Amino acid sequence: MHDLAAVRATVFDSLEEQIALIDQAGVIVDTNTAWKNFGAENGLSGNSASVGSNYLDTVRNSCNAGDSLAGDAAQGILSVINRELPGFYHEYPCHSQTEQRWFMMRVVALGAGTSSLFVISHLNITQRKLAEVRAEYLSLHDPLTGLANLRKFNEFLNQEMRRNVRDGSTLSLLMIDLDHFKEYNDKFGHPAGDQCLIKVGEFLQSVSRRPGDLAVRLGGDEFALILGSTGTDEAHQVAEEVRMAIKSLKLIIEGKTQITASIGIATASPKEPDLDSLLRSEADKALYMAKTTGQNAIAHSPVHLRFESNVM
Repeated sequence: MHDLAAVRATVFDSLEEQIALIDQAGVIVDTNTAWKNFGAENGLSGNSASVGSNYLDTVRNSCNAGDSLAGDAAQGILSVINRELPGFYHEYPCHSQTEQRWFMMRVVALGAGTSSLFVISHLNITQRKLAEVRAEYLSLHDPLTGLANLRKFNEFLNQEMRRNVRDGSTLSLLMIDLDHFKEYNDKFGHPAGDQCLIKVGEFLQSVSRRPGDLAVRLGGDEFALILGSTGTDEAHQVAEEVRMAIKSLKLIIEGKTQITASIGIATASPKEPDLDSLLRSEADKALYMAKTTGQNAIAHSPVHLRFESNVM
């Protein structure tokens, strides 16, 4: 015959989940080995996480120190203790100095729910969260250049428009198209073309330094720069930096044709938040002007009646 009590104790201590039993006051009455080890490995005070300490007080202290997630956890635990909820589940970050970590807290009454004891468990869900973070990143970024993609562009431009409406500030949009990229790609092959796009992406990333800036690859050899709190003159300076940087790559086809950039600029001081499509339309018009009047050019939206082309 097996000693089932001993077996259960062994199972309890072999689980990777960190498990504690608390009473109705929040006092810890038992923990498994994983709970003890986590506390020791992460420098938690024995008085705050061991048998006899009040776990609810520990969580409340974290809340009072400014951890809003701890406040949610405290409320959830109380809801289970007071029989307002049959169970409580709570995902939260718990990063260390060396790694990112996420855990799932689960709180339920022991047994059939009539017990005065409650089980709190913490399960490490870091691998799942990292996979979710990676998937979210890939859904918003171009895999070749690492720049934001069209989905991120649309989200960010709308958000920035709304911020500019609130702040009463000016927003500029640069639409960028590489001249002669198709000939270069056809002549030297896709690997060389990809390297060209990567270099352009790196430079655009370097000039989008502020929280209101975003560098984007829209697709193919089309790029964009959103410049928050930026007027026409400053946007033109950035556009000229981009134009010169791309020309300085000296990507030449058969000794005569060179990859350059045509850039369209549109600037707005929006009074309404839903004008992002209009701003892009104006920038596209300016880009078309730059492309059809000689390339290697910077053109401004006709709304501003400013235009430059064939800048050497």
